[in-house]
Amino acid sequence: MGALGVTWANLLIQLIAFVLFVAIFWRFALGPITRMIDQRQERIREGIDAAERMKRELAETQARNEAIIAEARREAQKILSGARESADQLLARARDQAQSQAEQIIAQAREAIETERQRAWEELRRDVADLAITAATKIIRQELDRTRHLALIEETLAEVGNGRMRGAQ
Repeated sequence: MGALGVTWANLLIQLIAFVLFVAIFWRFALGPITRMIDQRQERIREGIDAAERMKRELAETQARNEAIIAEARREAQKILSGARESADQLLARARDQAQSQAEQIIAQAREAIETERQRAWEELRRDVADLAITAATKIIRQELDRTRHLALIEETLAEVGNGRMRGAQ
C-alpha cells in the first residue's frame, strides 16, 4: 500500500474522518431530514386516514339521509292514502245523504200529490152530488115536458160552469 501512497496513518485518519463525517452528517443533516420525512409521511398517512374516515362518515350520513327520505316518503304516502280514504268516505256519506234526502222529498211529493188528488176527488164528488141534488130538486118542483127537461139540464150545466152552483144551495 505504500506504493500507492497510502499510509496506515493516513488511512486511519481518513477512516476516522469519514466515520466522524457520517456521524455528524447523520446527527445534524440526515437525522433531521429523516425525521422531517417521517413526520411528513405521518401527516400524509393521517390525512389519508382522515379522508377515508370522512368518506365513511359521508357514506353513513348519506345512507341515514336516504333512510330518512324513504321514511318521509312512506309517511307522505300514508298521509295521502288516508286523505284519499277520508275524502272517499266523505263523498260516499254525502252521496248517501243526498240520495236519502231525494227519496224523502220524492215520498213527501207523492204524499202531497195523493192528498191533493183525494181532496180534488172529494170536492168533485160533492160537486156532482150537489149537481144531482139541484137537478133533482128542480125536476121535482116542476112538472116537465121533454123540452122543459132539456132546458133545465142546460141551465144547471151552465150554472156549474159559472161556479154559481154552491151559492144556489
